[in-house]
Amino acid sequence: MKTQILISGFGGQGMMKLGKILAEVALSQNKNTSWFPSYGAEMRGGTAHCFVKISDRHISSPFIGSPDIAVIFNQPSLAKFKNNFSGKTKVILNTDLIQKTQLPKVGKKVSCPLNKIALSCGSIKVANIIALGIIFSLTDKLMKRQIILSVLEKNFPNKKKLKQNLKAFSKGEDYVKS
Repeated sequence: MKTQILISGFGGQGMMKLGKILAEVALSQNKNTSWFPSYGAEMRGGTAHCFVKISDRHISSPFIGSPDIAVIFNQPSLAKFKNNFSGKTKVILNTDLIQKTQLPKVGKKVSCPLNKIALSCGSIKVANIIALGIIFSLTDKLMKRQIILSVLEKNFPNKKKLKQNLKAFSKGEDYVKS
């Protein structure tokens, strides 16, 4: 089993943190993983992306041609990566920052107002964790829920921030179910 994940958006939207959390969850499940960030010229506000691979086998390269899962936080990222999507790619789109969603044929598309839901959790900064909840709901057997919660607890030791992030994760799970 190998899963390739692309996460892309503006700097400051938490893509790198989401990628690191996915890699940490994979390592906690004794999987091989790689996390490969690519920052834009400007850190906060510039476009950036990361690739995460999770596998039962050795990972020879961190690069991804066609992702199994793509989390796209903004319009420039969609324009940059949409031609990499295949008929099997599960695409998560932040509809708060993406208006034009013309995509090639993909496996599944989840259009979600990540920013709006994040604000309802108390902070725009949890949009990435909503996406984590969506990824969890879209993929069976990739990650164990209890391990995700444990990794979130380690990454957010502040009780208020942890509470916001746990709420965001649940909102992402619920979004796919509804």
